[in-house]
Amino acid sequence: MQIVDMTTIVLSSVLISAFVAPFAYYSFKNKKTEKSLSHSFHEFAKEYGASPTVVDKWRNHYTIGLDKEAKKLVYFSYGDFPQQVIINLDEVKKVSLQEKFRTVTSGNEKRNILEFLALQFHFKDPQHLARTVEIYDGDIFTDQMGERVLAKKWLEVLSEEVKSS
Repeated sequence: MQIVDMTTIVLSSVLISAFVAPFAYYSFKNKKTEKSLSHSFHEFAKEYGASPTVVDKWRNHYTIGLDKEAKKLVYFSYGDFPQQVIINLDEVKKVSLQEKFRTVTSGNEKRNILEFLALQFHFKDPQHLARTVEIYDGDIFTDQMGERVLAKKWLEVLSEEVKSS
């Protein structure tokens, strides 16, 4: 049988704790921020008579939700230029994707890189200007984490809601 002295056990425990502490702190801080953002999103929606049943959050920067019964879209964008939007889908004629690309040339190869992705709402009233809600901004984030898939999902969901009204 091998005997382990107390000094080794204490030192190992301290080192493991020192290694785990930043991850635990970050996780706790992230959950607290997410809870706060979710609460403010739902309070804002409630203030405008919406209760989103379909909700997506991504990058701790965006939240989008749909109240199918009230036919309202609720959108939040956090960060340097926060945006809070309620869109009544009964007033919307069409929803489309707005994409902006830049072309990068490397030798013989040309690549299109997505710089901006948003849902654009065109209203029935011609006096009402089109409204965009940002899904991805290449100036803020250097990579994509499924934003194109998310945008296409919401385009389908919202197009169906607009069609049925």
